[in-house]
Amino acid sequence: MDSGDDKLIAIIGLLAACLIGVTFLFTMVWLTDVRHPADPSLDVRSCYPKNHPSQHA
Repeated sequence: MDSGDDKLIAIIGLLAACLIGVTFLFTMVWLTDVRHPADPSLDVRSCYPKNHPSQHA
């Protein structure tokens, strides 16, 4: 093998390692999200902004 082949193999290996790393991180984030469902007691429709007396004109 010459130097060009070595560089090509190194680049392919680096890209493969990056792909494996990104896939691993994505899987970990996805599994964490799936295992922790949203709090059912939180109702976003019942949240209203508070009116402060200083805001009334």
